[in-house]
Amino acid sequence: MKHEGIKPSLRRRYQFIEFQLMWEGAVGRKLLTEQFEISPQQATLDLTSYLDLAPKNMAYDTRRRTYVSRSNFKPVFSGGEAAEYLHQLEMHHHGYRTANEIWPASVPEFDAVAVASRKMDSKVLRAVLEAIDAKTCLTVKYVSLSSDTEGARTLCPHALASDGHRWHMRAFDLEKDRYSDFVLSRIEVANVSSNQCPDLRPDTQWHQLIKMKLQAEPGLTARQKEQVEIEYSMIDGCLELPVRKAMIFYYLRFYGFDPLEIEGEAMRNKSSYRLKISNLEEIETCLERRK
Repeated sequence: MKHEGIKPSLRRRYQFIEFQLMWEGAVGRKLLTEQFEISPQQATLDLTSYLDLAPKNMAYDTRRRTYVSRSNFKPVFSGGEAAEYLHQLEMHHHGYRTANEIWPASVPEFDAVAVASRKMDSKVLRAVLEAIDAKTCLTVKYVSLSSDTEGARTLCPHALASDGHRWHMRAFDLEKDRYSDFVLSRIEVANVSSNQCPDLRPDTQWHQLIKMKLQAEPGLTARQKEQVEIEYSMIDGCLELPVRKAMIFYYLRFYGFDPLEIEGEAMRNKSSYRLKISNLEEIETCLERRK
């Protein structure tokens, strides 16, 4: 059986097997039957067929009556990244999965920061998605904190974006004749219009990419600098992030910079994560502070 010919449902169960082998060290028929609600016979078939595909990854322990990971285990159907495990905990923490639905067989004690924000109206999101799909106008009542207005606006949305804390709608504001970001949780009412969006100019800030180049901040010891470079998987001491120009502000905040903090004539080039922007002038230009 070739890996690319495997059905998605079976591939998902293979990923679960690898998850257990990597993080729990063992996997058995009972875990498969409970997680995927399959028969014990199907679970046995899954385990044996996985063993045929990846014989070096696990072995049957007759004493424990279960499959255990081997010392040379190497995932075939998953990335084997730490993020895969931590994502399971986050899903549970935010209430998207119960303790029985996430994959770790034994959940450690943990906690995570939950951002307190206004609950987003599902009807608003459905209207936004419909307008994007149909390329129609959207009439909204938007509570703006920057202008202290709550009037009706006619928008032409074309994309969604997250800044790591909140979701935004990228849309053309017909009244102001410009593309802007609108926080979804600040939209109180959204109605899809029957009118098609006019022939708008391209959203160049959204479609154009720039590389944000980050380095360890100067002043660190050689050992500290090495650690920062390892943490961010830097190559030759630099982390290059392809970023949409429209998302620059959010990326800066995500990496610990304050775009609103000015030092001299530019943004203060200091991050709470001990990082420095090596192409600050280019970034400033994207923030439309330099021409």
